Amino acid sequence: MQSLKGLKDIKNIVQIPDFSFYIFLSLIIVGVIVVIILSIYIFKFIKKRGQSKRKFYIQKLKNIDLNDSKKAAYMITKYARALANTKESEKILEELLKELDKYKYVKNSPKMDEQSKKYLKLFLEVCCE
Repeated sequence: MQSLKGLKDIKNIVQIPDFSFYIFLSLIIVGVIVVIILSIYIFKFIKKRGQSKRKFYIQKLKNIDLNDSKKAAYMITKYARALANTKESEKILEELLKELDKYKYVKNSPKMDEQSKKYLKLFLEVCCE
């Protein structure tokens, strides 16, 4: 009879609440939100950085010393290519580069003429819009 008394002391199985699925699901949601927020900030940073480069190039083109025509021609070519992003500005850039060729590949380049200056001014107006 003692063996029956020992069996009556054992209690039934108790259900333990399991929230691990909900915890896992909430961690995934929080992780996705964090990734989205970080990607937005990175995108804004890259976009802002690109705009500052553009402003820098425009400022460089506006402040070029046109008295040294050979150096100016190379600098205009370098910065203008980085700024040309529309079809209109690319067309003007082509014409400007044709004008600048006469200053680049010669030992003693002549002084920059008015037509080249006009093309540069036109290019800056189109790019600064």
